[in-house]
Amino acid sequence: MPRTPILILVFLFFVLQGCSGLPGTRAGYDFSQFQDQKMSEEVAMCLEGGEQSATTDRIVAEAKSISGANRRERVFRAMVHIWTTFSYDPWLNAEAFRRTAEELFTSRALGGCSDFALVEITLFRALGIPSRMVITANVDWMYCCSTDPLAMSEGHSFIEVFLEDRWYLVDTTYRYLFGGYDAESSSYPHGEYFCRRGKDFWDMGIKSLCDADEIIRRTAANYKEDFQEPRYPKHPL
Repeated sequence: MPRTPILILVFLFFVLQGCSGLPGTRAGYDFSQFQDQKMSEEVAMCLEGGEQSATTDRIVAEAKSISGANRRERVFRAMVHIWTTFSYDPWLNAEAFRRTAEELFTSRALGGCSDFALVEITLFRALGIPSRMVITANVDWMYCCSTDPLAMSEGHSFIEVFLEDRWYLVDTTYRYLFGGYDAESSSYPHGEYFCRRGKDFWDMGIKSLCDADEIIRRTAANYKEDFQEPRYPKHPL
């Protein structure tokens, strides 16, 4: 029996994702059931970007092309916008953390998870969605690092977004919104462990791969083996 081409399988996967009927999918989901609540002054401060994630005129103009009756719908539409108007270039991974959001919006080309997170968090804020950046260390790598200190460090970038009346977690690389999120927990999906939180990478003291490596390794050195994989409901974006 002939093999089904891998591209067809990938296409079918995303079609099925879009027909699942879960919040944030492409199945014409009714976002009107979600009502934004008034946010506190502390939460509203997360609408302000940092030096790396400044909301420039270019980004504000791009945000105006994205509609949405509430914050949840605008998160969904912003994700679709980035994934359909930007390209991915793995060679840009070497430039991780160095570029500003404005530079990424100008080039329209993204490297790894850090670039995806930076453009999304900047666009979210331009759309009136309070957002915070979180970087993590991979737990499997931390176990490996204890016996092989030369192992290449591994981590991930997430975004916390304030929807309705609470914080949710967004993985901009794998395009998931996680419900039931506990912002006080150090355990994150995909076997990741909390490192730092901030407005953007520069705000967290990360301007290069070396900076990220140092912070991730510092987390590994202090790790006390208390990770528990969270069972957050996840919805495709």
